[in-house]
Amino acid sequence: MKRTLYTILGVDPLATSEEIAAAYARLHAAFQSGSYDRNDWVLVREAYAVLSNTDKRAMYDRSQIAPPLTRSVEQAPAQQGFSLDWRYGLAAGLLVAGLVYFAKGRPPAPAPVIATQGATQNATPVLMQDSGTRADPFAGQSQGAQAPAGGSSSGALGMEDLFAKLSPYVARINMYRGGIQTGTGSGVALGGDAIITNCHVALAGTRLQVKLGQDSYEATVAVADEERDLCKLSVKGLNAPAVVIGASSDVRTGQRVIAIGAPHGLDLTISDGIVSSLRPLDGGTLIQTTAPVSPGSSGGGLFDSAGRLVGIVTFQMRTGQNLNFAAPAEWIGSMRSRSGSGLIGKMSAERAQSDPAQSARNGDMVVGQWHCHDTIGGTSVLISFHDDRTLEMRYENRVSPGRWMYRDGQLGIQFANVADTMRMEELSRDKMILKFNVGQRLVCARR
Repeated sequence: MKRTLYTILGVDPLATSEEIAAAYARLHAAFQSGSYDRNDWVLVREAYAVLSNTDKRAMYDRSQIAPPLTRSVEQAPAQQGFSLDWRYGLAAGLLVAGLVYFAKGRPPAPAPVIATQGATQNATPVLMQDSGTRADPFAGQSQGAQAPAGGSSSGALGMEDLFAKLSPYVARINMYRGGIQTGTGSGVALGGDAIITNCHVALAGTRLQVKLGQDSYEATVAVADEERDLCKLSVKGLNAPAVVIGASSDVRTGQRVIAIGAPHGLDLTISDGIVSSLRPLDGGTLIQTTAPVSPGSSGGGLFDSAGRLVGIVTFQMRTGQNLNFAAPAEWIGSMRSRSGSGLIGKMSAERAQSDPAQSARNGDMVVGQWHCHDTIGGTSVLISFHDDRTLEMRYENRVSPGRWMYRDGQLGIQFANVADTMRMEELSRDKMILKFNVGQRLVCARR
């Protein structure tokens, strides 16, 4: 049987784009595990690059029904000493498709990197304020223009073009308290003097500085929607272009996205992945993605492969594997000032439904002031856990704000420069013992 691009991927010639993507994902997982031949993997990538693109797939299909340019294997004279291999037919088909495609002046879409990492059921959400494309677009609805619906490859850009296009919109945010920098985060330009970011970034300092491009500006909070963990900043002197806002309702699980932000203060860092799941919330859909992010990425942009903003990177499950989450970008248009626990609280509540009474009881027991002693280093700190999941740590004359979350014996703490998860060895009304991964312990007594 003649080997074609379809047989290389193991799909039917009438397969849908979703079936082609699923087949590629299976082969990628086999390749990653070492059970798939490395030489054949090159052919798989080439096959997917053609079949995942509507135009190139049509060109290839036409080339398969055109009259053959050479004699078949059976017709080749035996005395030539060799027989034509299926690879020659494949190379000819790819050459024809490639020549026609390049003649149109469009770059070929690179094959996606499919993430196959798993998740843990009891992962702990961690906010990513640092205190320190590929193809297959989804859709979007901009604020000023109609964007094409998801599932089409129209308008998809390569990673280099995406980075060049989106860099002017992504900012680094520095937070200061008492003249001392307490952390960094990310933001996205909405046009004019407006920047969108997370409230757990914007409210972590008494003074905010926004760096966009090579210029730095002073900023203040104009709208604080803490319920959705979105804050809109007014940046004095800024006149930035407006990013195109898409709609998470058009996003599909398995489609590609890229994240751009300032993880750990490293400006304009780009990463890519897929939408691994969509989580319904009141009034919208939380986007779960495998695009790598780190502390400091909070408030950065999650974009589709056409460059539309579909989400605002908000938090990650530090105890899971590559479990990152973004608030839907369309929430920006309905923001209003209101208090609340934000997305991190919503996610925590959703995970606590299996035993809400126990979860509430443990949360109540954490709230309060604790005097904690490091049994190895000998230092003492005073930590105040508030019922809105914020905290303050006092050490000597310094005060560090942060956030906390407790679930299933794990206490997640996010300070300005530190994000960690500690195991709760003991918790009572008057005593708490926390264990770090490095073997250190904090013994705390309630004040």
